[in-house]
Formats: sequence, structure tokens, C-alpha cells
Amino acid sequence: MEATNEKLNPFQAAPDAKKKAVLIALFLGVFGSILHTSTLSTLLPVAAAEIGGLDYYSLANTLSGVISIAAMPLFGYLCARNASLKRPLFAISLIVGAVVVFARAFAADMMTIVIPASLYGLVSAGVFVVGYGMIRDLYDPQKAGMYLGFVGTMQGIAMLLGPVAAGAIMDFAGWRMVCHIIWPFLLASGLLVWFGGVKLTKEESAALSRSGGKFDLSGTLALCVMLAALMLALSLGTSFIPFGSPVSLALFAATIIALVVMVIVVRKKKEDAVIPTPALKDRNTISLAVSNFFTMFSNMAIFFFIPMYLLQVLGTTAAAAGLATSCLSIAPLFICPVFGKMIGKARNARFVLSVGLVVRIAVCLGCLVAVMLQAPVYVFYVLMVIGGVYGAAQSVGYSVGPQVQIPENIRMQGNSVVQVGQNFGSSVGVAIYTVFIGMFGVGQGMFISFGVAAAAAAVALVFTLRLKPLGQ
Repeated sequence: MEATNEKLNPFQAAPDAKKKAVLIALFLGVFGSILHTSTLSTLLPVAAAEIGGLDYYSLANTLSGVISIAAMPLFGYLCARNASLKRPLFAISLIVGAVVVFARAFAADMMTIVIPASLYGLVSAGVFVVGYGMIRDLYDPQKAGMYLGFVGTMQGIAMLLGPVAAGAIMDFAGWRMVCHIIWPFLLASGLLVWFGGVKLTKEESAALSRSGGKFDLSGTLALCVMLAALMLALSLGTSFIPFGSPVSLALFAATIIALVVMVIVVRKKKEDAVIPTPALKDRNTISLAVSNFFTMFSNMAIFFFIPMYLLQVLGTTAAAAGLATSCLSIAPLFICPVFGKMIGKARNARFVLSVGLVVRIAVCLGCLVAVMLQAPVYVFYVLMVIGGVYGAAQSVGYSVGPQVQIPENIRMQGNSVVQVGQNFGSSVGVAIYTVFIGMFGVGQGMFISFGVAAAAAAVALVFTLRLKPLGQ
């Protein structure tokens, strides 16, 4: 089936110049997106110290995650039914992200950052679902694996340059200037795909589209309500909506009700559901999605909260705090293309992801000991350099794996489920670790967080070991 569809694939018959335009646009979009993400953990507390809102600044990241989690299956659903929508969805997502970051530079209070930040979630859906899918459309598995490996390298470059450079800029020019550096990359990515990318009509892309029933409005609404209620309850449980209060209980009740509705819709609509049953029944899709969830849940303890710990407990500067995040990107610069080729050739991400998760567990435990002993800042730098190995495995494994291990007929929506795991894990992780820090303080809260992060990585490893090559 896959070989037949490869021959019918109109994307692969497109001019090389347009293929390269899409590839360059994805590189720019990934660079801008990771630049934004890798600086956010330093930028938000610095902004909150200036304009207020320290108690709820992490909500900006959480709300963005809610929208991205809802948008990912929706984008996968739309593109699976009409492959010609990939170009406009990608372009619009990146342009919206550019507008959000541009507007953030002029925020007068934290709520002006938090509310528009929700729309930034479209960028993740555009890049990780639509963008990765377009690369697989344009190239065979091995070339797609190689190019997506270089995507990991672009992530590494952004993580290396972003936090340190942004920290230095914040120290001398303010956090608003950082926003003005990020948004042009997102805008350039969206415009390049819109004007220079591969453009197909609905009829031309019919071979890659799947027919079905009406749009799954009920399932989409249930998914959005479930995620929004859960994220708000967790994120604001230690501040505006205390756990156990009537509003908190109502949000958790809404989460449960929406989940039940979602299950009913999926069982009723099956292949036509926003999260289709074939994707939920596929072993590799579920294994990658669950593994991605627990990997990202684990990751947030280090990626999002280490800079806060260095700033507030060890008393470092913003630049020194950002350097810890940058250290995570050294190894990916060199390892990502190698990992991409390995996965593309083996048609299996199990080995690469397993190696990364073993390193992740070791680094989480190392951070736990470092916090317990209040080790000097250079210890955290060393741990972050080692952690770059798991960062490379993660960025490549969950981008290439779905493209070579999910059947072609459900690849688009299957990949969206996998990427939902990523953003859901990061959003829940930020919310849970925020609860720990709010209840126990930064020092003790981080100690508990690293223990939980190590356990989450172990769960991710169990599901990773279930992966198998397509067709076996």
C-alpha cells in the first residue's frame, strides 16, 4: 500500500526549488519556535518581576499548550481529509505565532502576555504535525529521516544560542528586545511556505487524502473543554483557584465529563473522530504517544524550572541561568543527523529513544542529588551537557519515528496523536511541578520534581521498548 501511494504522491513530483523552500521554511520555523521555547523559562519570570504576575506567569506556557494539544489532532484530521490544506495551515500557524510574540513585546501586565499566548499554541501544531508531515510527503523515508535529523540540529542551534544570548540581552536591553528577535523567524517561515512552498489543489492531492463523514465538531469541543479545564485546575491550584475550592472541583468535574463525552464520540464515529480509532489501535502510535507524553513530562522539570532554581536559589544572573538550558543543545548539534539516519535506515526509533531515556533518568537523579546538596552552578552545567544526548534522541526520535513507523493511511493523524503526547506532557509537567514548587518552595519543590521526573522517564522507557518496525 505504501509503495503504491509513494508513486501517486504529487508532493514528490514537485519542483526541487519548491521542496527546498518548504524544507528551509521548516528549519526557520523550528529555529524560531525553539528559540521562543528555550528562552521562555527565563523571559517570563524576568517579565513578571517587572510588570507583575509572578504567581501565574507559567500559565502563559500552559494555555499555549492547551491550544496546541487541541490543534494537533484537529490539524491532523483536516490534513488527512484534504492534503492541500497543509501549506496554508502551516503558513497561518507561523504567522499567528509571529504576531503573538510581536505583541508580547508591548505588554503592560502579565495577563496581556498570558491571554494572547494561548494562540501561540498553533505554532506547535503547524511545525510538529503539518511541517513534519510535509517533509515525509516530499521525500522517501531515508531522506525524510535525514532531513528531520537536521531539524534536530536546528533545534540544538536555537537552544545553544537562545538562552545565553537572550539572558545577556535581558540583562542589558530588557526582555522585550528578545521578543523582537524571535518573531521575524516565525514570520519568514510562514511567508516562505505561503509564497514559495509546494501548492496543490484538492483534486491534485486526492491520492493522499482520506474521504469520510462530517467534521467531528462534538469530539473537538469535548477535547478542548477537557484540556482547558484540566490545565486551569492544575496551573492555578496554588494561586487563584485553590485545590478543593468549588471552582477547582468544578473544573475537575468538567474534565471528567468531557473525557467521557470524548470516549463516547470516538467509539461512535470511529474513523471519522477527531482522534480516530485506527490511530488509537495502532501499537506504534500509542507507544510513541505515551512515551512522548512521559518523556516531555519528565523534561519540564529540567528544561522549564532549572533556570528558576539558578535564579532564585543560587542567585545567578539571567545569562548564567540561560546558559544551563544552552548546555542541553551542545550534543544535538552533532548527534541529531546521525540519529535521524539510524532511525530512517532501521525504520525503528526504539534504540535511539531507549538510549536517550536511560541518559535522561541518570541526569534527573543527578539533578536531584545536586539540589539536595545545593551544588554550585557548574555542576548543573555538566549535567545539562550530558543531558544533550537525551535531547537529541527526543527531538529526532519523535519526529522521524512517526514518519517511518506509522502506516501511511493513518500517518497524518497518528503523528498528530504522538505530538499531542509531547505537548500534553509538557503542559501537565509544568502544571504539576508548579504545584510542587508552590507547596514546598523552590528548593524542596525541585527535589521532589526531579524524583518524579526520573520515574516518568522510566515509564517512557517501558513504552519505548514496545516499538517495532512497520509491518512486523
